[in-house]
Amino acid sequence: MLAKRLVGQLSASDDYEESMISKLKQACGFEYTSKLQRMFQDIGVSKTLIIEYEKYCETNHISNKVDFSVMVLSSNSWPFSTSPAFALPPELKSTFDSFTDFYTHRHNGRKLTWLHQHSKGELQTYFTSQKYILQVSTYQMAVLLQFNRAVTWTVERLQEKIEIKLELLSQILLGLIKSKLLVCSEINEDELEEDLKESDIKASYSIRLATEFKSRKLRLNLNVPLKSVEQKDIEGVHRTIDEDRKMVIQAAIVRIMKARQTSKHALLMQEVIQQLSSRFRPKIPVIKKCIDILIEKEYLERQSNEKDVLRYLA
Repeated sequence: MLAKRLVGQLSASDDYEESMISKLKQACGFEYTSKLQRMFQDIGVSKTLIIEYEKYCETNHISNKVDFSVMVLSSNSWPFSTSPAFALPPELKSTFDSFTDFYTHRHNGRKLTWLHQHSKGELQTYFTSQKYILQVSTYQMAVLLQFNRAVTWTVERLQEKIEIKLELLSQILLGLIKSKLLVCSEINEDELEEDLKESDIKASYSIRLATEFKSRKLRLNLNVPLKSVEQKDIEGVHRTIDEDRKMVIQAAIVRIMKARQTSKHALLMQEVIQQLSSRFRPKIPVIKKCIDILIEKEYLERQSNEKDVLRYLA
C-alpha cells in the first residue's frame, strides 16, 4: 500500500509516512523497515534524476519529447511484478528511448525495466469541439493514440499494432467503451448498461472513435487498474511477506533453543506461536518447515534416542 501511494503520489504527507516508518523501525528493528526506507530514497533520487535529464535534453538539443517524469525504483525494494510487454506508440517511444540512453550512459551495467502498468499520462482531445483532458494509463494511451491514424479499427488489428495480449486489450477497450470515448457497433446500449465483460469483446469486433463525444467534466480520469496485473502484484506481496515471516520464525526458534538447549517438538512450536503472536500468528506447517530448514542448516538436531526432542547445536 505504501508503494502504491508513493508511485501514485497519493500520500497525504511525506512527513507522516516517514514518521510511521520511524515508529515501525523502533518497534520491529532496522531490517523490518530497510526496504521501506530504500523506497523513500528512490523517490528522492528520482526527483534529482528528472532535473538532470532535463539538462541532458537541453545539452543534446532533444526537442521531440513529451512532457515526461519518471521514477527509477530498485527492483529488490518494491513489491511490483514486471509489466506485460507491448509496443509503445511512436508519440511516446522517442522520449522513452532518449531517457534510456541518458540513464544507461550514467549507470553502466544497470538495466531499466519499464513498469507500464503503474505509468499514466494525460491526453488532450482534438476531435471534439470542446477540448477535454483525459487522465489515462499508458496502455489506454497506446490504444487511444492509434485513433490518430484511423477512426475505426478492428480489435484484431489494434492487437497487432499494440502487440498486447487480447485479455488485457479487451479490459482496456471495455473501460473506454463504457466511458463512451470509443464505440463498438456490435455492442448495443442495453448490453453496456448490463454487466458486459471483457470476454464479450471479440477479435472481429469493430471499434470506432466517438467523434460526437460530450461530457460535463473537462478533466476525465479514465485510469482503472488492470485486474490480472494487479492480481500479480498482490500475489508478489504475499510471497514476500511469507518469506520474511519464515526468517522471523527461524530466528525465534534459534533464540528459544539457544536458551533451552533441548526442547520437545510440540513445546517448541507452542513457544514460537506465543513469542510471535503480537506480530502475526504463525501457521503450524510453516513452523515445522522452518524447524526442518534449521536441522538442514545444522542449527538443530533430533535426539537419536528421542525423535520428538530437538537439541541446539552451538
